[in-house]
Amino acid sequence: MMKALPSALLAVTLQCSASGAPPAEECQDAERAGFSMLQAHLVSRDRHLASGPYHWASGRGNFPNYTVSTTSGPFNLSDSLAWEWHHPLGRFATLTYGTAIDDDSNIYLSAADGVRKFDSSGTLLWEFPTLPKEVMNAPFLYDGMVYASDTHGFVFALDMQTGKQVWNTQIADKTGQDNGFNMVHDGVALAACDWRLPTNFDSGANQKVKGLNASTGEELWSFEPDVPVWNFLPLLVEGGSFVFQDMTGKAYRVLLKTGELVWKAGGVESTWTDGGAALGPNGLVYTVANNHPMPLNWIPEHAPGTLSAFNVSDGRLVWKITTPRPPNSAPAVGYVKNFPGLSIVMPVCQQIRIGATCDVEVYDAETGGLRWTFHGPMQTGLLQAGDAEGIAFRSKRGIRPYCMPLG
Repeated sequence: MMKALPSALLAVTLQCSASGAPPAEECQDAERAGFSMLQAHLVSRDRHLASGPYHWASGRGNFPNYTVSTTSGPFNLSDSLAWEWHHPLGRFATLTYGTAIDDDSNIYLSAADGVRKFDSSGTLLWEFPTLPKEVMNAPFLYDGMVYASDTHGFVFALDMQTGKQVWNTQIADKTGQDNGFNMVHDGVALAACDWRLPTNFDSGANQKVKGLNASTGEELWSFEPDVPVWNFLPLLVEGGSFVFQDMTGKAYRVLLKTGELVWKAGGVESTWTDGGAALGPNGLVYTVANNHPMPLNWIPEHAPGTLSAFNVSDGRLVWKITTPRPPNSAPAVGYVKNFPGLSIVMPVCQQIRIGATCDVEVYDAETGGLRWTFHGPMQTGLLQAGDAEGIAFRSKRGIRPYCMPLG
């Protein structure tokens, strides 16, 4: 991956010295971008030498094996609870969104009112308050820093040890109140932004994806997909690119250093999903889409959806299947007990539907063949446990009143 950087700088030099070259100001802009990437790479390399790999760097795990952990989890969660934390103003005073874990088992938690760090025994080590700006994304750990975004359009980096702000860059007027992910790789920080209409979702969505210098916060490039993104989840690919999907399930592969589109494929026009993409170790990227058009309150419990698998290298569709319920979640790819090869685990459910059930479907990751289904309990209320409680108090604090997760 490091070999790609000199090539990018060479391309800038050649373009600006060739006959028929662009105007001087464009060359200067290109050179600045090239040297900015060089700076990001050199500083990133030095920081990395002083910091080891992280146990769980993002809400989706570690590159390149997302959603897969080498640690065996307990089956009975209530019997294995080691500690718990509640907000000092009350159990339901905030909404929590994502966690990351460093190599010392310290936990970094993003919540609507800021970012917090706990040690492995649950002791609060530091907190970084952000209100009236809310932090709705899962944080990311990279080279000694914690990266996150807020709803006022800022991306910021904190020192992992102290919680002090290293840089803070506004990249848009607003960033959405969905639950996306910040990702950082090879000196570039990725974030979605520019929450506004028009969009298939009635309250707006993030229209752009941007890359920033991970060391300084300087904006490097901006990419605008065909349709806005929802719960932005960039997944890094070997060779200097990343993949993600928009709210219609269309997949994109984009170059990390420049924001240049490699390919795009799929999608169901005029739709919205609360789900996201998944990347397998088999060279496939999986996307989800609802087949039923918006608005949200028109999508019934049994509305079908689409789960698609695309070849990462060229965007070719490998297979797609119809799910029996809305695929409003990001699937996970890995090995499931008693089944050969890779499986893809897909929760399917529609929020805010009293009496609806949420199922988990497991498919063969290579063919899309159904392996088994778990039928979950019926939703007895409009909102899930923990979401209905504290609505008035959160609203008074200036925090989004509810999250509307799946069951």
